[in-house]
Amino acid sequence: MTLSLLAASACSSDAAGPPIDPTPPGAVVVEVVPASAWLPVGTTLALNATARNVTGGAVSGTTFSWSSSAPAIASVSSNGAVQGMAAGVARVTARAGTLSATSEVTVVGTTARIPTFGVEHEGVTDVSLLGIWYDAASGEGFAVGQAGVVLQGKGGSWRLVSTGSKETFVGVWGTSARDVYAVGTAGAIWHYDGTSWIPMPSPTGETLLDVFGLGPSDVYAVGTNGTVIRFDGTAWSTLTSGRGWELWGIWGTSPNDLWMVGQNGVVVHYDGAQFTTLTSPTADALFGLWGSSSNDIWAVGINGLLLHFDGSAWQLVPPVTRRNLFGIWGRAANDIFAVGNTGAVLHYDGQQWSALGNSGTGQNLRAAWGDEAGGVVLAGWDGTVLRGTVATGWHAEITSPLLLSVWGAGDGTLWAVGGGGSIYKRTGPQGWELTRTPPSQPLYGVHGASPTQVYAVGDTGTILRYDGARWSPEPSGLNFLLRSVWAADPTHIFIVGEGGVILGSTGNGSWTSQASGTSAFLRHVWGLSPTEVYTVGDSGLVMRFNGTAWSKMPTPTRQLLRGIWGTGPKDLFAVGDSATILRYDGVRWYAMPSPVNKTLRGIWGTGPTDVYALGEDGVIIRFDGATWRALASPTTQYLLGLWGEPGQGRIFGVGLLSTILRGERN
Repeated sequence: MTLSLLAASACSSDAAGPPIDPTPPGAVVVEVVPASAWLPVGTTLALNATARNVTGGAVSGTTFSWSSSAPAIASVSSNGAVQGMAAGVARVTARAGTLSATSEVTVVGTTARIPTFGVEHEGVTDVSLLGIWYDAASGEGFAVGQAGVVLQGKGGSWRLVSTGSKETFVGVWGTSARDVYAVGTAGAIWHYDGTSWIPMPSPTGETLLDVFGLGPSDVYAVGTNGTVIRFDGTAWSTLTSGRGWELWGIWGTSPNDLWMVGQNGVVVHYDGAQFTTLTSPTADALFGLWGSSSNDIWAVGINGLLLHFDGSAWQLVPPVTRRNLFGIWGRAANDIFAVGNTGAVLHYDGQQWSALGNSGTGQNLRAAWGDEAGGVVLAGWDGTVLRGTVATGWHAEITSPLLLSVWGAGDGTLWAVGGGGSIYKRTGPQGWELTRTPPSQPLYGVHGASPTQVYAVGDTGTILRYDGARWSPEPSGLNFLLRSVWAADPTHIFIVGEGGVILGSTGNGSWTSQASGTSAFLRHVWGLSPTEVYTVGDSGLVMRFNGTAWSKMPTPTRQLLRGIWGTGPKDLFAVGDSATILRYDGVRWYAMPSPVNKTLRGIWGTGPTDVYALGEDGVIIRFDGATWRALASPTTQYLLGLWGEPGQGRIFGVGLLSTILRGERN
């Protein structure tokens, strides 16, 4: 609204009676913030009045008089503090001379009970697991990864073991469950003796990338700068270093027949006396190495790279995937597995390699090893360990992806989506279970029009749709990160993402780009109807769709905005970085004070006097119509998504480490 229009409306019928003070010199308009408000009975809200000149600047020294059209509903003090007295609507007016402006105050007679939040689901570790080894004799497995993490498992149950190391463990191998070695950054070597993990003196400060042995007194580790070290049962010593090779894998048949592969396609052989660099058919990185004999050795690498050594020469094998491969292990020459990015699992049957289809995860997989029952265990990002066979497929025994969005249709089923293409489903008090989905990139948003029309969106243009029975991909035609989805009804669905991308669909599986007029990253989309849709994003951006076109709305911040929600066109909220909270009162967006100095990621509510936001360090805050207050939180995990179960009174928040909170009104 322009200042001239505001000035014209300021002299409306609300300005009854003669002014008690002269109009401030230079003032042409008075504004009251907020222009609309909802208050529970007994709650007080401070209204702010400002006189402005023709350029929009504030006129200092202005004195205002305040009045209420219905003091029995909403009383107002001389300084603009409004108190809810009884249910109803009152117009509170601020006057300065001949100028005036009003705020429409709705007083509600009932208030929602404040919920208590508890942890309903939480993972174990979300670090990337980079190595795995399994002792078939005892049925005990070891998976290692970032920040000195070790997972030990037996019978499908895994526990987090504290080693005390801050180094990243990249490789693990053992002779038995009581003789296990883990190696990693800064030359770290740790040994497990069946009771505890103990650091070993290391002869190098180079990063060690793999460990392999032939027996308790013959263990080898390789790493950066051509480092190869050996343990003789008593101490580790350096065999070679300073060669410049970055060695990622080691395997061999004897102390005089050891093979190593690494960066730039390097292939090195050690005959017990000297190291020889062999001719390699590739200059691309090789990450994994395994063989069944000295004349049957396989190496894997980037872009689905497969190399085979037949005893005479290394040769390229036609790839069956373009995904990077990192780990390889085999039970026999005709039963070999390779794993890699976005859940890739390959199998070699002695004749050919084949992709095994859906591994049940989109996590990047880094290592594989056989178990005691003829199966294979796989390790990867977000603390993921899978187990399975070629015949049965794979299931996650442990995984802790971050969860970014949660939504439910009100039928008792809720969905939460996140890292590695993970989709969790809640069907009742029994809790959450990981759902098998098509191979997918990380998912960032979920929303639907009904229990049988749900959408999940994510990286590289990913769109998945649930039809009540299964999830299936829909082509977006884009390679952009899609951040958020909102369904107004079955025939009006909106998606936003990076680069100002906005997609729309009528629910027929086809998506059309809409002109946004911006290249900013759009972080969240939500609306009141198909003709009243909002999206927020970087640099304080808020945009509105009126059913025909998108347009920008002025805001008072340049902070990144991450979530938007509201009850109507005169009551919208947006939250974002640096504790930013904005509200739209039907006239303008204005800043609200936050009770926490944390980034806020999600917002949702049941009504104007019951609004919630959550974010960094597990903070949860609530707005009662007048004030935002911090609530007790059962977690310090970063919370990223928020949703209330329609008609059930329960509120759910999701975040890092697969954390899912449930709020119940006691």
